[in-house]
Amino acid sequence: MAAVLLLAVFAALVFVHEYRVRKKSHARIAVHADMLANALWNHNKEGVSQYMSLAAELENYTSALVMDTRGNVFQKVSGEPFRGLDRFFSTIGFIPRQTLATPVRYNDRIIGTLQADWASDAIYFDSLLLGVLIMIFMIVLLYNRLVNEKKVLEKRVAKRTRDLSKLNAHLQKEIEEHKSAKQALEESEVRYRAYFEENIAGAYISKPSGRLIDCNKMYLDIFGFKDKAHALNTSLKDIYHHQDERRQFLDALVVDKKIFGHETTFRKTDDSKIQLIENAAAVFDESGRLDHIRGFLLDVTEKHLLEMQLVQTQKMESIGRLAGGVAHDFNNMLNVILGHVDLALDKVDPSAPLHNHLQQIRNAATHSADITGQLLAFARKQTISPRVLDLNQTVEGMLKMLRRLIGEDIDLAWKPADHVGAVKMDPTQIHQILANLCVNARDAIADFGHIIIETEKKIFHEQEVSDLPEVMPGEFVRLRVIDDGSGMDPHTLDKLFDPFYTTKEVGKGTGLGLSTVYGIVKQNNGFIHVNSRLNKGSSFDVFLPRYQDAAVSDGIDSHERVPDGSGETILVVEDEITILELLQTMLEQLGYTVLAETSPRAALDLAQARNGRIDLLITDMVMPEMNGRELARQISGLYPDVRLLFMSGYPADVLARQGEEIGPASFIQKPFSMQDIAGKVHQALN
Repeated sequence: MAAVLLLAVFAALVFVHEYRVRKKSHARIAVHADMLANALWNHNKEGVSQYMSLAAELENYTSALVMDTRGNVFQKVSGEPFRGLDRFFSTIGFIPRQTLATPVRYNDRIIGTLQADWASDAIYFDSLLLGVLIMIFMIVLLYNRLVNEKKVLEKRVAKRTRDLSKLNAHLQKEIEEHKSAKQALEESEVRYRAYFEENIAGAYISKPSGRLIDCNKMYLDIFGFKDKAHALNTSLKDIYHHQDERRQFLDALVVDKKIFGHETTFRKTDDSKIQLIENAAAVFDESGRLDHIRGFLLDVTEKHLLEMQLVQTQKMESIGRLAGGVAHDFNNMLNVILGHVDLALDKVDPSAPLHNHLQQIRNAATHSADITGQLLAFARKQTISPRVLDLNQTVEGMLKMLRRLIGEDIDLAWKPADHVGAVKMDPTQIHQILANLCVNARDAIADFGHIIIETEKKIFHEQEVSDLPEVMPGEFVRLRVIDDGSGMDPHTLDKLFDPFYTTKEVGKGTGLGLSTVYGIVKQNNGFIHVNSRLNKGSSFDVFLPRYQDAAVSDGIDSHERVPDGSGETILVVEDEITILELLQTMLEQLGYTVLAETSPRAALDLAQARNGRIDLLITDMVMPEMNGRELARQISGLYPDVRLLFMSGYPADVLARQGEEIGPASFIQKPFSMQDIAGKVHQALN
């Protein structure tokens, strides 16, 4: 410590000495400037040169010059150059150099400047001496330290040797354990890779930015990537159907750390939509930020489609139940209106003003009955009379009516394919399908436009992959209606077949047209596909099962007037008194003998007490005391030859739940006209 203090004091003295030397050098150059003043004033260059040479020799100036007030060099001299070691030390900077400058005055007036380049050998030797002393001092200190450290090191080496002997044995044990751990890690990696690659779900690892780090083969299959490189170069942001769902997913993951059963709509490489369930876990870095995501994707597109179909089916069943409940009472009232109007029309001259009023009432009631029929057709609960029909012939027979329906401003083109084949269904249902689709197309066309009706045979195989969600294997006949109207957006397409959904103005649509089409197609084991884009038009493809096993019918039954009755006895049982009275009046007017009762029990009592024959029983199906089927069974026991005709305002499926299905020839749906009941009675009796 004392040596350090001594060295510090010596260094301070050297610093003070250097300061004084530099101060004296400044003072001496000022003296030289005073000595040169007279010679400079008199422009005595030789005198100035001699004095400057003498000053350079005395003061160690390497060079000196005198400038006048304008900056022009008046005289310049050089001192003795360095030799030997001085030159070497000067080159490497050990001899300090300094430029000194001072004004030259004459009679208190500055007449020039004296400037000299000064090299201080005194400072150099003082610094050199200080450096030598420091080196000696450091050598002594280092030597003492080395001696002490040698002793300490020898002790440490001896101790370390003993420790190393112990550690060597421990290290050998650790090496063996490390080998075992490494082998276990490699086996674990193999198992993890196999689990990752062979997982039945699409496994992936990605960054929050959307960059994919790794994925398995199932991931590639789900999205349709051709290889892993294709997938790695595709950001996860690009495969979400809605971009905001990606941000919502990340926000939820940051908060909850893990997400299970997250269902999202994605897009495949071919731009088709798929529904996936995602399970994911967040991995955070040391600062708590989301580093990467590990997730699994399960394709539930088919399940989602089935759920949508189930919801659609439930909607139809719900409306069907509503339609069935409303239909009974509504059809009974319509039956009364239609029946009495028919009776009145028969008694009023067609030229009378009253005849037109009655006809308008009948038209309104018929239209109301059509609305009920649309509800029942939508719910697939309409009573139908299917027959084998040539589809091309049936459609061709409707063209005239369809052209009147859509108007003259729209061109209707008919493009049938050859040898399409037959379908088995009620011909009125084909009329309903085409009428509704053409009206829908007409309403989508603003002014002038085109509607095309096409037919084609189509075969779907079991292994065939189709973009039609409800496709079934087999032979089908496709009925297509194309328009160049306004088209539909995705929201409208999703609700297209919902009952009572319409985009038309209030009073211009019931919302049952396309629902009716959907119900009819489903009732006949077919399916329907719609393709539409805004301002690009729409196409409706109706697929109906192709029928080949029977001869083709000529079409719908003609509506020729049936013969009147010949006094046959008909027992009519109806709990609705207004309908009972109406039906009795109609049948008596047609020439039949009518026995009318308002309850099954009263009808049985009358049948048991009667001595004559009963040719026909007409009974409502749903009555308080006894249903129509049971009444018919008991009446048939009393009169084995009696013919049966059932009637109801309920849809056919409600009646079917009461027992075996009733054939169309033995059933008439309310509401019915006088011509309808006349035809059914004549058919039943003959």
